[in-house]
Amino acid sequence: MKLVIPITIVSYSRSYFMMIIITLRKEEIIMSSMGSQGIWKYAQYLPSVAEENRVTLGEGHTPLIPSVSIGKELGLTNLYFKLESLNPTGSYKDRISALALSLAKQAGKTACIGTTSGNAGASLAAYAARARLPYYVYVQENIIPAKLEQIVVHQAKVCKVKGMGYSPEIGTKVFEMVREKAKRHNWEPAITAFAYAPKAMEAVKTIAWDIQKELGCTPDAVFSPVGGGGLFSGIYYGFRDLLLRHATDKLPRMVACQSAGCSNLVRGYNEGLDRPASGSSTSLISGIQVPSPPDASIAFEALRESNGFGEVIEDTITWKWQEELAAKEGIYAEPAGAIALASVVQAMKAGKLNPHDKIVCIVSGAGYKDVDRQHNMVAPYMDLPLHDLEQLLNE
Repeated sequence: MKLVIPITIVSYSRSYFMMIIITLRKEEIIMSSMGSQGIWKYAQYLPSVAEENRVTLGEGHTPLIPSVSIGKELGLTNLYFKLESLNPTGSYKDRISALALSLAKQAGKTACIGTTSGNAGASLAAYAARARLPYYVYVQENIIPAKLEQIVVHQAKVCKVKGMGYSPEIGTKVFEMVREKAKRHNWEPAITAFAYAPKAMEAVKTIAWDIQKELGCTPDAVFSPVGGGGLFSGIYYGFRDLLLRHATDKLPRMVACQSAGCSNLVRGYNEGLDRPASGSSTSLISGIQVPSPPDASIAFEALRESNGFGEVIEDTITWKWQEELAAKEGIYAEPAGAIALASVVQAMKAGKLNPHDKIVCIVSGAGYKDVDRQHNMVAPYMDLPLHDLEQLLNE
């Protein structure tokens, strides 16, 4: 006799006012994941897409690995790193791109259009190429060359916008222009924010589901980089879904990690505002230079509901912990992918963490994304002397 356990899944998002209730049997969940690739192993929890329209490069299901060195140094017994840097194009954005391009195919869109500071564009360009759809993208003025090259190699149509990445007003205008063009041409709006593409952003929830599965429980705290707020908000929504379907009995404390040069979201929250604080970006950390974060309202909800908090980190400190992460843990992250660890260090020093808490750092992107920073890291070690082989053999 087979055991059949009904499971009810409730998904509710204030950002686009949708409630879905699905009842599945344990037997159906097991069968539905068989043979699926990428985020589609979670297909039953994501917006419905016919199998023939599902686009994937094998994204998601990235490793969650324990710290072997830095955790001990900090006095933390359960520090983990979620390696989103190991997605196909090197960042968590691949989860979103897989769903965005699948939705575009499902809806019969003829192209997709969006904005990027680098990683989203690189990811969407790759997935658009796989879906055989044109991709039009507006990039920040200060985009890192390596990230721009990763976009162009997939033959995306690129337009660099003066002031984008520095000015919140220009960033907001570009977002609105993209939304208007998408509507006018029947293109898919591929902006990685719940405010503009809520269905595609559902894919970010899969990070939380991965963590829960790999850890075997809900962590006590999740430290996540914050630019536009979509990654942070999506992980919160993922754990909230687990709570709603009684797969956990708590939310992890969500910790928003921002650069001191672009900390509008954390400052707004700390000041008790209902919006991000004002100010242009002076941060040198690519990927989180978003002075007007479109998903700030959801991020504020995540901070309130999870009893979370924000950490503001100087760029030089983030760079230091990027180097430590590579040297002591073997994890090569871009600076935005290392700011979570830098925030853990700062929070631990301030007494905000219990030494036995289960803490997850989201490593959002790979180190090769920022070649200039890589050159600065290794420059002191590159002037190597040339050795004679016979001398080495005699040593």
